[in-house]
Amino acid sequence: MNERHQPSRTGVAGAPAPRPVFARFELACADRPPVEQTLTFGETVRRAAIRLRADTSHSESITGKSVHGVPLEGHRHACWLPVDEDGDGRIDHVVVCASGGFDPADEAALRSLRSIFRSGVPPLRIALVGIGFPDALSPVLGPAIEWRSATPFALPRFASRGAGKPPRPRDLPEAQLRRELANRSLPEPVAVEEIAALQLTSGRAVPWDRFTTERRKGSRGFGLAGFRIRFGKPVSGPVTLGFGSHFGLGLFLPVHTEDPS
Repeated sequence: MNERHQPSRTGVAGAPAPRPVFARFELACADRPPVEQTLTFGETVRRAAIRLRADTSHSESITGKSVHGVPLEGHRHACWLPVDEDGDGRIDHVVVCASGGFDPADEAALRSLRSIFRSGVPPLRIALVGIGFPDALSPVLGPAIEWRSATPFALPRFASRGAGKPPRPRDLPEAQLRRELANRSLPEPVAVEEIAALQLTSGRAVPWDRFTTERRKGSRGFGLAGFRIRFGKPVSGPVTLGFGSHFGLGLFLPVHTEDPS
C-alpha cells in the first residue's frame, strides 16, 4: 500500500462494509525514540488516540476497556506497536491493529493523529501511511515461517518458587512462550531458540534488560527473554506475546534468509 489514506472496502450488496483492522504510521521526523522506549511510546500513542476520540462515543477498540472501565479480554482491541523496521535502533513506524476492527469514529481519530506530545521534548510528527486491511501494510504482518524477538518477551507468570527452589518447568521462559502462542491460537513451533539481545544492522547488540518494561501504572512482567521461533508452516502476524504485548513488548518480526540474527 503506497497511498497515504486507503479508503475502507465496501461490502457485498446488502452487507455492511467490513471494518478496517490495521493502520500504519511513519515517524516523519529525525528525533525518533530509541527502540528501548517501545513500551512507553506505545502507551503514549494510545493516549493521543484516546484524546482524539474522547468527544465521540466510547471506543472499546481504542481504549481496551468497556464503557464501565473494565479491561477487555480476548485480544480483539487495539495493539499499539512501535516498530524499528530498518533495524537502526530507532522507532520508525507504529502499527495499530485490532482484530475486532475500527468503527468510523475510531478511523476518523486515527486519520487525525499527526503529532505525539511528550514531556520536556518537542512533539513528534507522525504520518498515516495506510489504513484498512492486511495487504502488505507492514513487515510485522508476515507471513513467515521464522520469527525473532524485536523487543523482549516479558514473562506473564512468576517463574520462581522462592526459597532457592528452581522454577517449575511450566514456568520456564520457553514454556511460557509456548503457552502464549497457544493462547493466541498460533501453531506449536517446531523449534525455539533463546537469544540474549536484539541485534541491530550496525552490529550493536541491545540486551533485553535495556528496554523499558514498566507500564505507566507501575505494572510489569516477571522476567525477560528473547527467542527465535520456527513454525512448520508460514504464520501471519502480528506476533505479540506476554506482558505489555498490546504496547510493543513481546513483538516478533519475520526472519528472512538474509537476516543474520
